[in-house]
Amino acid sequence: MRVLFFNEGNMGTYIMGQGQLEGALRTGVEATTELEARFAGLTPMSRAVDALATRRIQPLARLDLDVDMLRWQLVQSWRARRALRRELTGWAPDVVHVHTQSVALALPRAGSWLPPLAISIDTTIRDWWEMPAWHRPRAHSPALIAPSRALERRALRSAAVVLAWTGWARRGAEREAPEARVEEHHPGIDLGRFAPAARRDRAAGRARVLFVGGRFAEKGGQDLMAALGNQLGRSVELDLVTPAELPAREGVRVHRLEPSDPRLLDLQQQADLFCLPSYGDAAPWAVLEAMACGTPVVASDVGGLPDMLAGGAAGALVAHGDVRGLREALLGLLGDPTRRGEFAAAARARCEERYDARKQFGRLVELLNSASSPGLGGVI
Repeated sequence: MRVLFFNEGNMGTYIMGQGQLEGALRTGVEATTELEARFAGLTPMSRAVDALATRRIQPLARLDLDVDMLRWQLVQSWRARRALRRELTGWAPDVVHVHTQSVALALPRAGSWLPPLAISIDTTIRDWWEMPAWHRPRAHSPALIAPSRALERRALRSAAVVLAWTGWARRGAEREAPEARVEEHHPGIDLGRFAPAARRDRAAGRARVLFVGGRFAEKGGQDLMAALGNQLGRSVELDLVTPAELPAREGVRVHRLEPSDPRLLDLQQQADLFCLPSYGDAAPWAVLEAMACGTPVVASDVGGLPDMLAGGAAGALVAHGDVRGLREALLGLLGDPTRRGEFAAAARARCEERYDARKQFGRLVELLNSASSPGLGGVI
């Protein structure tokens, strides 16, 4: 079987998980001889295209009438259409694996120049739009995303299979397109690379908490600093991996690191706790990486995080925006090494059960085989 893996790609310093997806897929490809795989994706936008996709239109923006989400999606999906046509010239895969649905909105139905599609999603358009990080409810708000949802529904229905990363994403896809074939499947993570390591001695004797997030405020970084409060520099050291510009503060270290940087892996392995009190997330790689490293996780209850943390059995869940509850969860765990150890073991076990990239890729091959078989495509 021949498969083209087409990736939307990272977007600046704010959405960087797409590169990690390719790494997970390549881990699986290296472990199998059952398919011939090629990888492709979108290149960075030119200035003109970026302006078309992202520049807010005044005065529509002031009235919250700028359909900026739709503009972004249309630009990305038309770019993907052109890129895919180039990739398919002279090479005919049996199936194309596309991540995410945003780049599939302008694609034709399979059977013309396009092979069957397997569309990988970590959230639906509606569920992402309703995230508390950026949702601004107005009477006309649902109408703004209606065109995007209609295009998404068409894409999901026409796919041979939709691969939803979490149960939350699966439920969203089934709600948006009940006729679609939706399978819950996460690409997984390289458990050989992301693994527990021996903890080094700390002269100061302070606990270490780690945060990783491009959008500092939306990912709950300010809530985390407020929750730790006067413990920073006294009993707790906080490592922040973020591009955000932050004032110097005792007990806080800011790191500018790419997802593949070995220094980030070391931070994940050496932290006593990983914390992501996010207001807007689907299935963040940073949480999964910490879990695989056997680092206890404290995260908010948004998106697919409750699924990843087994409803609180493989990590602590707090309500987004609840600084007091976050402080209680953090300090409670930092003062309870036994409970931290239980969460660490449960997190690693969950990764071995559900997020091993090599095992997950075997299941993916089965799904792609069925997607490429005649008569198993989607409807439109």
